[in-house]
Amino acid sequence: MDIPNLNKDILDRSMPPQAMPMKKITLPPYSQTRLSNGIQVYFLPFGNVEVTDVQVVFRAGKAFQQKSGQAGFTTRNMSEGTKSYQSLELSQILDNFGAWISPSSGSENISVSLSTLTHHIENTLPLLHEVALMPEFPVSEFDKMKQRTLEKMHVNEQKTNNIAGRRFSDLFYGATHPYGSYFGVAELETLERDDLVDYYRKYLYPGNFSLMVVGRFDENKMLSMLEATFGHLDLKAANVEKSPAIDAKPVLHTGREYVEKEGMQATLRLGHKGLSFRHPDYYQMVVVNTILGGYFGSRLMKNIREEKGYTYGIYSSFAGQKHDGHFVVQGDVGNQYIEATITEVKKEMNKLMEDGVEEDELQLVKNYLLGKAISQRETPFQMAGVLRFAVENELSFEEIDQKLEIYQNITAEEVRALAQKYLHPDDMLEVVVGKLE
Repeated sequence: MDIPNLNKDILDRSMPPQAMPMKKITLPPYSQTRLSNGIQVYFLPFGNVEVTDVQVVFRAGKAFQQKSGQAGFTTRNMSEGTKSYQSLELSQILDNFGAWISPSSGSENISVSLSTLTHHIENTLPLLHEVALMPEFPVSEFDKMKQRTLEKMHVNEQKTNNIAGRRFSDLFYGATHPYGSYFGVAELETLERDDLVDYYRKYLYPGNFSLMVVGRFDENKMLSMLEATFGHLDLKAANVEKSPAIDAKPVLHTGREYVEKEGMQATLRLGHKGLSFRHPDYYQMVVVNTILGGYFGSRLMKNIREEKGYTYGIYSSFAGQKHDGHFVVQGDVGNQYIEATITEVKKEMNKLMEDGVEEDELQLVKNYLLGKAISQRETPFQMAGVLRFAVENELSFEEIDQKLEIYQNITAEEVRALAQKYLHPDDMLEVVVGKLE
């Protein structure tokens, strides 16, 4: 009897698998319609699992608030009690259906998302209506959340990374800039329940939101249910023409800002002006930044963590917003390594500007970015975020997909030219929180 050779099918785990070029996976199309009262509806069928995400997306957010923390704290309190349900009762009903409702606040939008099994939509959709359009903001729930949050903030505000983040934001954008306002103990102590009610009434009303549905569902049935739940609402005209962030100007301080803080480690925030994610060079600079400090295999990590041992982790990012952006390097280092770390950061920036990147390193970064982008398109809940991002920023899926083309096609010569154009190592704001030795 012949004995099969089992070894031929056993992987040699001492050898890494051969790297293959990433294939482009384009975003699927979505459709648009309106309810009978004019509410805009977006449908994006996606996935093979019987789950659906329904979002109520308001044109609001941090950029529209009058007091620091107003938008975020309003959002957090929306599910703490509605006209028909107390907080615990609402949670129990959702648990029975295996569903959840997640209010969240961004710079330019507030969304209330229902994630549910598709066959429970008819039962859970009215609960989404309750949270999004009928919150009561109970005084007792507000007081408890405020107290819990204050306790956490008192601890966090003693940490060097929190202090550094606030100082960088204040000195770069300014405390009154929509992208720079900080929400801490002092700000929360002045925030009252009436501030939440005022913000809600001003921005979170019928006429200032759209509906987005992503997942596996029947469009005709879904439209009928949305009509029954939201189609009867009387719409008010939007009272805000544009985001306050459009005309806001950052203060853009440069130079060293030192905050003395006892402890074994210091926190660094080094940065300068960046790009809005609507800028034509933004995604090219994502590639440049990834090489420099945007992932665990970056040059900053290899130099400052692996070779020098100054830190457990150091990263950089081109943090793009809709109307502005900044570049920042951040990390925690031993106090004795503060000056040496800043020197090495600038050295790596200059090296990328002068010498560029070799093809092998560039290809590795391309594969990383392509894989990361594709992995963010795997579930209906991820795709719901992509759709919200596209609609909020008036971008087509084709425009969003262009970043994949950029990641695939950018050359080493372009990387060097872009680094020379947008990296400014000698013109940075340097915030250091720690104890110089």
